[in-house]
Amino acid sequence: MQDLGPYHADPEQYEKLVGELYANYKGAIFPPEYGYFLEKDLLRLLIRLARYKFVARLIKKTDRVLEIGCGSGLGSVFLSQFCSHVTGMDVKNTEIAEARALNPRDNVEFQMGDVFDVEASQRYDVVVALDVIEHMPVEQGHQLVAAMAGHLHPSGMTVIGSPSLYSYQYQSALSKASHVKCYDQEELLNLIEHYFARTTAFSMNDEVVHTGFSKMAWYYFVLAFIPQFNHGAKCE
Repeated sequence: MQDLGPYHADPEQYEKLVGELYANYKGAIFPPEYGYFLEKDLLRLLIRLARYKFVARLIKKTDRVLEIGCGSGLGSVFLSQFCSHVTGMDVKNTEIAEARALNPRDNVEFQMGDVFDVEASQRYDVVVALDVIEHMPVEQGHQLVAAMAGHLHPSGMTVIGSPSLYSYQYQSALSKASHVKCYDQEELLNLIEHYFARTTAFSMNDEVVHTGFSKMAWYYFVLAFIPQFNHGAKCE
């Protein structure tokens, strides 16, 4: 029985589609999600890895990184090759087990849990959440960004990535069953700027990251700096 987690637009449809995925790729060497990519959609896997490549180019060898919503862990392992340590966190125990089985590196650890429950004293140089905020309603999205600000060192960086509102009609059935709220870039920036003094936005189409017209983008990145004491986000 797979742990589906709490963050989905249509839990019943999501459960059905995930059940089919695990049934089709039971016993595969890689987690079922990657088994599907390897058989039928390698392009999608490469695009996902390109998102982590973008983040990897931004972090330093000395950084300690928290990845919220790490899933089956491949992204955390990727980032760990470019920094001091990565903590991957996810609410799904099934995927945390998969991540631990997949991980070959000593500077990565995976924790089962929700960032909303993490002690406020735990701080990181970089806090990353790719493909997380769209699984929550707007109010909870605010709580997520506030929590990210609260776990960031004052000199650190937050990276938030999310599919654009304009890509929604082209997303997979599984994504649509899980995505609660996709954003326009300006809308996403306005949310994040409640909790950070400076932000920088990028658009992404396939593997190409750019600053072009955001409404033609499939995906957004927002880099956020200088966490603020505002709406529950506290910088010490």
